[in-house]
Amino acid sequence: MEQVIQPIEGITPAGIWNALYVIVALAGIVILGDKLVDVFRRRKERKEKEKRELQRQNEQPVETLEQRLAAIEERLTSIDTKLAADKHRLEELERQQDRTDDGFRAMCKATLAILNKLLHDGNNDEMEAAQKDLQDYLIKK
Repeated sequence: MEQVIQPIEGITPAGIWNALYVIVALAGIVILGDKLVDVFRRRKERKEKEKRELQRQNEQPVETLEQRLAAIEERLTSIDTKLAADKHRLEELERQQDRTDDGFRAMCKATLAILNKLLHDGNNDEMEAAQKDLQDYLIKK
């Protein structure tokens, strides 16, 4: 029986492997080239963008350092004013809280005196002291 496929002379397994290595190396070179082109393209786009930005800035009037400093000082003054107003508001809220606490204590004393009066019947001194505290609070308010 005669062989239909004739072996090709000079092709060995080592030669096939060498050919595959060359193909892989060429593919790597093509991919590396593509990446390099992409890097250069991005660099060029970034430079063009910077150039357009610089041209746009040159078209606008340039502020002097004094103008910029004056603007910053104005903003700081505004912030200081707001900070002082906030501090004043917080101090007022703390004073109101203290007055509210005093009133709450007076109410609690009056309620306790009423409860003691109802429970023990006849302790007028506590009732009078609680009434005085409550009146003092209401008059201060």
